[in-house]
Amino acid sequence: MNWLDKVLIFVASLVLAILGITLILLGLGVDFWNSFAGAHDYLATNALVSFLVGAVLCIIGFYLAGNLLGEKEEEVGIVAENEIGKVNIAERVIKAYAERAAQSVEGVTGVKSKIKSQAEGLSIVLDLSTNTSVKTADTAKHVQERVMEYVSDSLGTKVTSVEVIISSVEESKPHRVS
Repeated sequence: MNWLDKVLIFVASLVLAILGITLILLGLGVDFWNSFAGAHDYLATNALVSFLVGAVLCIIGFYLAGNLLGEKEEEVGIVAENEIGKVNIAERVIKAYAERAAQSVEGVTGVKSKIKSQAEGLSIVLDLSTNTSVKTADTAKHVQERVMEYVSDSLGTKVTSVEVIISSVEESKPHRVS
């Protein structure tokens, strides 16, 4: 997001918040908007509508301002420099490699991953679903080995740990011969 987008969002949120506060005050009976006769007459006679519209506008304004001014969580990734320049690999790419490697192990039916980038390397946490037809301990060990090797080789970075959590087991469906 560039600086102009931030300025526009901030101005829009400020206008919405001011308009919302004004409408809330109008809904509560504060009379300071005589120059805007049409809107004033409608909103002044419908205090509840005025109050609700003002509250909604305030919420939208403060939400936009909060998102703009709030701290954005930086995406974990790998930054490597070489003689040509800098390479930044985003967290979603690392997750895709880790999940692909885990899915390739027989018996794994679903994977979710979390990545933690540390000074000594990557720490990967995998939440797996497995089949009942496989031994979970063996499957978990194979997943750890496969993910560590695949991510290290594919991304050229050190993987310090691969934690496997098996959160669900799915019944394997028998194969039917027709």
